[in-house]
Amino acid sequence: MTHSPRRAEEILQALRLKRPEDIDLEAIAWLQGAKVDYREMDGCEACIHGRADIGRAIIAVNDAHGNLRRQRFSLAHELGHWEWHRGEHLFCAKEDIGGSKGQERGLSREKGANRFASELLMPEFMLKNTLSDFKKFDMRTVRQLSDAFSVSKTAMAYRLVDLDFEPSLLASYSRNGLNWFKRSKSVGERWFLRRTLDPQSNAYDILHKGARDDISLSLMDADTWFDTEGADRYELAEQSFRVGDDEVMTLLVLKSGYMMAR
Repeated sequence: MTHSPRRAEEILQALRLKRPEDIDLEAIAWLQGAKVDYREMDGCEACIHGRADIGRAIIAVNDAHGNLRRQRFSLAHELGHWEWHRGEHLFCAKEDIGGSKGQERGLSREKGANRFASELLMPEFMLKNTLSDFKKFDMRTVRQLSDAFSVSKTAMAYRLVDLDFEPSLLASYSRNGLNWFKRSKSVGERWFLRRTLDPQSNAYDILHKGARDDISLSLMDADTWFDTEGADRYELAEQSFRVGDDEVMTLLVLKSGYMMAR
């Protein structure tokens, strides 16, 4: 059976889906010849076993944690494997899947499956229609969109930064320092984030002092975040929130055109 891989948006448009609530992953899987089985799994978030010759697959998704949005992204990730790596038997761990660490891992197959999942769950053409209702890019916007599209806040923030909704960065820090970051295309590549959190940042207080999550963007000097010459001449906006016992996520929105890519 000949199979031509398609981008996620092609699949959605072929099905004439126009709203996020129309994205029924189990139905999409069935139409792609894949049966979904939710069950408790040890050491694995999801796996897929398929036969390319007959176009049939079984996708198993871990439901032990009860996190429906994680299950949803895991299923979309495996659908990406079925679309692009058909016939392979793949086990995907937690660190392989998701809108954070999973997006940054070097394994091309896993990064490709994560991108497919992001595009399937948060298609650009649907986001553009929805974003017209929001006046600014902050975590309130991210939270409302994550609810509308039934994804995690981190996955939605990563997607919006990737789409360059506004010149921005998303960064993850632990007590050991910078885990990863995503820079939107309009941000100049010379702007390098500090490897460890500055005590003047809100993220430092959240991670090290148990402060509450930011409820809004806060203006601060850019050199709080960037170890780049001249950063002290500019300002940016920070909004940080805790995502685990030892992880804080930060959205940085640039306020100066001089910090854009040139």
